[in-house]
Amino acid sequence: MKKLSLLLALLVFASALFAQRDHPARPTETGGPLKPEQAAFDVQAYDISIAADPKTKTIKGTTVMTARVVDPTDVILLDLDTPYTVESVYGEGKDKQLSLKFEREGGTIRIHFPSKKNRGEVFETVISYAGTPRVAPNPPWIGGFIWTKTPSGADWISIAMQNDGADILFPVKDHPSDKADVATLRVTVPDPLVAAGPGKLADTIKNNDGTSTYVWKITNPIPNYSILFDAAPYRVIKDTTKSVTGEVIPIEFYILPESYNNGARLIEETKKYNAFFEKYLGPFPWRSEKLGIVETPHLGMEHSTHIAYGNKFRFTPEGFDWLMFHEFGHEWWANLATARDWKDFWIHEGFQSFMDTFYLEEVKGKEAYFNAMKGRAKATLNLQPVAPREDSVAYKVYLLPPDYVKSNGDIYGKGAVVLHTLRYLIGDDAFFRALRRMAYPRKEMEKMTDGRQQRLTDTDEFLSIAEEESKMKLDWFFEVYLRQPKLPKLVSETKGNSLELRWESPNDLKFPMPIDVVIDGKTHRVEMKNGKGKVTFTGSAPVVDPNGWVLKAQ
Repeated sequence: MKKLSLLLALLVFASALFAQRDHPARPTETGGPLKPEQAAFDVQAYDISIAADPKTKTIKGTTVMTARVVDPTDVILLDLDTPYTVESVYGEGKDKQLSLKFEREGGTIRIHFPSKKNRGEVFETVISYAGTPRVAPNPPWIGGFIWTKTPSGADWISIAMQNDGADILFPVKDHPSDKADVATLRVTVPDPLVAAGPGKLADTIKNNDGTSTYVWKITNPIPNYSILFDAAPYRVIKDTTKSVTGEVIPIEFYILPESYNNGARLIEETKKYNAFFEKYLGPFPWRSEKLGIVETPHLGMEHSTHIAYGNKFRFTPEGFDWLMFHEFGHEWWANLATARDWKDFWIHEGFQSFMDTFYLEEVKGKEAYFNAMKGRAKATLNLQPVAPREDSVAYKVYLLPPDYVKSNGDIYGKGAVVLHTLRYLIGDDAFFRALRRMAYPRKEMEKMTDGRQQRLTDTDEFLSIAEEESKMKLDWFFEVYLRQPKLPKLVSETKGNSLELRWESPNDLKFPMPIDVVIDGKTHRVEMKNGKGKVTFTGSAPVVDPNGWVLKAQ
């Protein structure tokens, strides 16, 4: 039984993520087509000051945004969630003290400048706001603030906002295509709470009113929804691990006092996970900052250098923790290689779900990997494309139409099995080279730690990389599996000692996918050049695709 525990953990994990799940509400919108007033500028930096009061469950904040003009404009648009009141907007004149005209339009702030700003011009806006933030109805899937208590009764503040957007916390250009180059987060909370955040802790200020301010500096571009904090009477466990580059990676785990004795074990497990990811994908991207973990009251989220962990230290007998493994892997798939639009959300979740399952092969062998992939294939829903071509808000890709309150769609499990099938098609050597190049397109990027190692990407870039590494044309593969929802069907017919195979593909799309056929214990790869193939046999009936390499209609 012990030998199966890791496999069972992965299957339970897959079941938990991919089974139908009813949510009490739909997420708010994040991403989508950029409006001209958003596309006109590129964010350079955020400096965010927030005072959080757990007694009243309110916050007061000021955000200084520094941006560069991309297209001449005299108006810009920022996002800020509807519960907040905007108190002032400044940004022109000496010391940025000139009040700017603005309008509040639902969840946006339209800001007007006295005159048109030209391409290349750098400007600042200073926005002060306050209010009772949205409470998360079902974190981390449906986001907002979580105001709760630790087991000992202390205040515990947490935030989850991937599917809803960073405007739940601060004024922001709420689109994945625009990451600030740097960010500063200044969080004031009542003592004895400790505010943990992404990047490095630059300062701790003891105020004279029974509060403390924690200043976090983020020197690498990270997704907007990673710029947040958690607060509790945390203790900090510090450790290090060595990267494949030879550099020392600082580790910091902000953990509840009640959980302290479990922290070292999770850190040791995470070191193993890091070695695995570095082996196949390249070095941990944020060596100049930290490998950060924070204990949260919700299940978890991949906030860069600040992984939210809420799995309650439920290790398998081998010590494996599926939640920590999955969220930590997003440091590569989401935080290093980031989808420039939510339509390519599968690059985060599908790629990491493949790594979740591939880890089984690494530690338990190929049979465990095949079994887990078969389970993922059976769970595919095939109701909408994994990677639609149209720009989209996050929840429309993540959840299922028409109401978007059910399930997690196919970006996890189907995304993983699509990569599994691609692995079969192009072979291990080309596939794993393509995977590593998708993380780090150029070898020299693996040495970078100043932010230049991260980038925005999309499905078409992965197609190009996979074609270059395999020396094969793969547009047909991407078209069938990612751009439309339905699966191809394999039709087989035995005529005497001949097995005839043909693909019925959605919309009659080209689909020359080869297939394994086992005859008398020997595996034959049957080519299907025009979607058809044939193999002769004697003796027992052939077995088609026994390992489940090819994703197809069940």
